[in-house]
Amino acid sequence: MQLTKDASGGVLKIAGALHISTAEELRDALREWVSGEARPCADLYKIDLSEVDECDASALQLLCSACKTAERSNKRLAFAGVSAAICDAVAALGLSLTGDQAVEQGREDAI
Repeated sequence: MQLTKDASGGVLKIAGALHISTAEELRDALREWVSGEARPCADLYKIDLSEVDECDASALQLLCSACKTAERSNKRLAFAGVSAAICDAVAALGLSLTGDQAVEQGREDAI
C-alpha cells in the first residue's frame, strides 16, 4: 500500500493492496488525515482510490469509518476515482457508499 497527499493536502491517494495486513497503517493514515487542519475548498476531503488493486472488507470498514468521522466533524469527504477492485469488494459485500460521499469520477454507479 502506498499513501500520498497532493501539495494542498486536500487529496489523499491510496494505491496498491488494501487488506487486513495493511489495516492498521491505513487506519492511522486516515485518522490523521481527516483529523488534520482545514483543507482548501470548504473542508472537502478527497480520497483517490483509482490505483487500488486489491481490497477486502477490513479496508472498506476503514473507508466507511473515515466517512463517518468526517461527517461528525462537519467535513465533506468525496471519492475521487474508484478502482475496479474497490467496486468489486463493495458489490461482493452488498454495500453502498452513496449519498454525501460522492464519487467524482470512475465507476460511480458501483458505490
